[in-house]
Amino acid sequence: MEKTTILVIDDETNLLRFFEYNVKAMGYDVVTGERGGDFRRLIGEREYATVLLDMMLPDANGMDLLTEARQRYPEMPVILITAYGTIDKAVQAMKLGAFDFLPKPVDVDRLNTIIRNAVEQYSLRREVKTLRRHLEPPREFHGMAGSSPPMVEVYDMIEQVAPTNATVMITGESGTGKELVARAIHALSGRADKPFVAINCAAIPRDLLESELFGHERGSFTGAIDQYQGCFERAHQGTLFLDEICEMDLGLQAKLLRLIQEQVFYRLGGTRPISVNVRILSATNKEPAEMVRAGRFREDLFYRLNVVPIRLPALRERREDIGLIVNKFLFEFSRANGRRFQGFDLKALAAMERYPWAGNVRELRNVIEQIVVLNDGERVTLELVPEHIRTFRGGPVFSVAAASTPVGSGHAPAHEADGLDRIQPFWQTERDQIQTALDVCHGNVQEVARRLEISPATLYRKIEKYGLVK
Repeated sequence: MEKTTILVIDDETNLLRFFEYNVKAMGYDVVTGERGGDFRRLIGEREYATVLLDMMLPDANGMDLLTEARQRYPEMPVILITAYGTIDKAVQAMKLGAFDFLPKPVDVDRLNTIIRNAVEQYSLRREVKTLRRHLEPPREFHGMAGSSPPMVEVYDMIEQVAPTNATVMITGESGTGKELVARAIHALSGRADKPFVAINCAAIPRDLLESELFGHERGSFTGAIDQYQGCFERAHQGTLFLDEICEMDLGLQAKLLRLIQEQVFYRLGGTRPISVNVRILSATNKEPAEMVRAGRFREDLFYRLNVVPIRLPALRERREDIGLIVNKFLFEFSRANGRRFQGFDLKALAAMERYPWAGNVRELRNVIEQIVVLNDGERVTLELVPEHIRTFRGGPVFSVAAASTPVGSGHAPAHEADGLDRIQPFWQTERDQIQTALDVCHGNVQEVARRLEISPATLYRKIEKYGLVK
């Protein structure tokens, strides 16, 4: 298990060593710096449970740094280190959100007590946040819809990694929403107000891709009539998202590795080194480790980019989210096209959930748009669902009544003869039962709750979770 880490910033070398020794003796890891510039650089490199920050630094004011820390990481406790003459300012800083202050000379017992209290508060906040997320998972998260366990794990990973500067490699099948993950990481990071630049490495020829990444000088090749800034320059101080990274030419991979290591590059045809501060996020629909073994992706670059891996589940791995997703898109396209749709009926929704969705959310989105554009009404019925989805598995989707037809009646398909196709997950049974009750009770939530013997509040949560229609 990774140790809790404390960040200490103080320009007095002896005092810094004192803090380092005592913090380590408490069982924590410690990272140190002596200037405001160190604070700004280190604060984004990893997660800190607490920061000890000197109020008077050679190149920065502790109050300004406190304000920056509170804006970027509001849950992280900041303990101010003060001289006796600045205690009034320390009290003022506590009103601005500082956790506590330590006067100089530092008392060891007070130091240990304050740090333990700060770490405990930080840990409790994180636990409460995690519990709340799992008990009341979000219906949407930065454009991503779903509250299934695999998606909740993705949301947790995004929130943990976003405040750092770590490189992230996002993997998953085409259409699962990898760019949405990259944009969420950027939006939750300290670079949110800086550029987010995305480029698809598979969509641009090798020669053009090099120019697009690094830029070029005027006259560097035929057609280069002007100087051009590449993606790295345009993303300076922000985030660069390299989609389909495994499709990049091996020669370009070497140049990318060198840039990551040195944070310096040259435009094509250029002789002047250009320094950049860019966070790199990458994505691929391939298995990157297999690409490394096949010699198509550099192993050293893989380890540089894959510091934090995030895998997006395929839609067929989270079918319980489909009800929520289809209604999200249905409402979106209905508003955009002047339609009246309010939801899916049970048979239509069952057909959407049964289909394998090889193209994942992207394919599902296109199907919903097609349904809305070509039809109108209050509910999407089975007849409005495209035929290839409606008749998947060689036959039409069966209603609840058809599914209960006795085996041997002559009406059930051969593959249903053993009854296995009539077994469905508990969440699906629950969802179908609630929708049936809503239909029978004409959307009367109080009556449905009474008949199902659950509280109305629980029923409302389940209606939202499954994207049901009242």
